[in-house]
Amino acid sequence: MTPSEERRVRLRDVAERAGVSVGSASQAFGRPELVSEQVRKRVLDAASALGYPGPDPAARRLRLGRAGAIGLIFAERLGYAFTDPAQAPFLRGVASAMEESPNGLLLIPDSRYREEAARTVREAAVDGFIVYSTPQNDPRVEAALARGLPVVTVDQPRGAETPFVGIDDRAGARSAAEHLRGLGHQRVAVLSFVTSLDPHGGLELDLSVERLEGYREGLAGAWDPSLVRACRPNAPEPAREATLELLGEREPPTAILAMTDTLAVGALQAAAELGVSVPAELSVVGFDDSPVAAHTAPPLTTVAQPQEEKGRLAAQWLVEDVERGAGLGAKDRRAILPTELVVRESTAPPAVP
Repeated sequence: MTPSEERRVRLRDVAERAGVSVGSASQAFGRPELVSEQVRKRVLDAASALGYPGPDPAARRLRLGRAGAIGLIFAERLGYAFTDPAQAPFLRGVASAMEESPNGLLLIPDSRYREEAARTVREAAVDGFIVYSTPQNDPRVEAALARGLPVVTVDQPRGAETPFVGIDDRAGARSAAEHLRGLGHQRVAVLSFVTSLDPHGGLELDLSVERLEGYREGLAGAWDPSLVRACRPNAPEPAREATLELLGEREPPTAILAMTDTLAVGALQAAAELGVSVPAELSVVGFDDSPVAAHTAPPLTTVAQPQEEKGRLAAQWLVEDVERGAGLGAKDRRAILPTELVVRESTAPPAVP
């Protein structure tokens, strides 16, 4: 058959060949539970014989008013989502909540071109968004809210007018600092996230601010802002470099509070490089209780948070809101999940001079 003689096979052609109505043929593809197995087989056999691939996805989306996917807006670059040990449990939680739904997942990472990323959000074929740990005034978040679709925020920004899932970061950080104070440490350093992603301001990170405040409260009189080092990105290498600098001071710290387990790993690497014994000469505390924490040398004292449950609950709420056709969702729907200090072998009282 020449190209001019070809004609696109339609659902009506399949129905005619199968000897059923167009409605039954449509149900055989989209709602098979509404037709008998015999009818469905006839329709599928006819489609196969005619080379019919199935209903047009775009037309089906228009008919149902659904895109069949949800968007996940997160704070870091795409590669980070697959390499950071704390991200995997969160993504696993999102996936577990979506297993029973027919939705796909669109990842929308951060970019140095934030306005272009915001355009991606505005044009994304999704039914709603999970906003995961993004800064204040992120144009991607503003674009998501402007669409009027269901949105659930996880961790930050704290002031978003959406349902919220998170932890009490300040209390978790305070418990870590109090642990070191209880052991007798007086000179404690902090490996922190940056508090803003924009040197000119406007992209503040609530999570960093809250954890720093928790450390300050927990250390009380031992708090020394000159021992705080901001590390970006959240990776071992900048933490290693910061720790090497701290341990090279005339009066080095006897303990380090790391805002993530990943930063704590960098501190442990620096200590090993300098021959500083952990915990005999330096105590280290992380945050997250990610899969690496129990397998560092020595195993890491850390603040455990339910990353997988955060992902599961956020996705469950979003899917529910999408199914019932909600808009942005109830902003007073909040879940503050518990944290727990997990004490392992990386902390001990400071060495006696």
